[in-house]
Amino acid sequence: MKIAQDLRNEQGAWLFIVSLAVFFFSCVLLYAIYVVTRIAPPGGLSQPFVLPINFITTTVVLIAISICLHLSVGAIQRERRVDVWRYIIIASILNVVFFGMQSTGMLTLIQRLQESNQQDRSLYGFTFLMVLIHALHVVGGSAGLVFIMFGLSRESYDHERYWPIKFCAIYWHFLDVVWILMLASFALAAFASK
Repeated sequence: MKIAQDLRNEQGAWLFIVSLAVFFFSCVLLYAIYVVTRIAPPGGLSQPFVLPINFITTTVVLIAISICLHLSVGAIQRERRVDVWRYIIIASILNVVFFGMQSTGMLTLIQRLQESNQQDRSLYGFTFLMVLIHALHVVGGSAGLVFIMFGLSRESYDHERYWPIKFCAIYWHFLDVVWILMLASFALAAFASK
């Protein structure tokens, strides 16, 4: 009975990931179209687009969170609960660090948008929106970390039943891929706006 439930949960989770992938692919495609229309003459951009350096360092933090979660899956498969706790706590601390660093980068985007004399001819507003959408999905990943901690405190997971930990790891890996693609599109926009 529990195995059938886990299978249904896994199918639903993959459906969720695929739907998010379509959503983010559409957002990145829309961003690319937006960049091309803003950079193209006549008029061009009101100011060159500069990527906040914080976004590169937050990428490292995001990948570190995924590594911790990947290690937690391996630890629960080997019944090493103390290691699972350690990895989840480290991931949670890194999550707070991520939000602090990402907030600074987002504030930079807002400041540069306000400095623009023609805000409709700037890339900062749409870039801020894209980063905000990703950050809201990171909040979902944060909720997953809290959910896992509650499950660990109730000793709900073992080497046979650990789907929530595995799904949380998959979700954070997905957030990594999305962020790297978004960061690449931001970097291309910065390069093209020079």
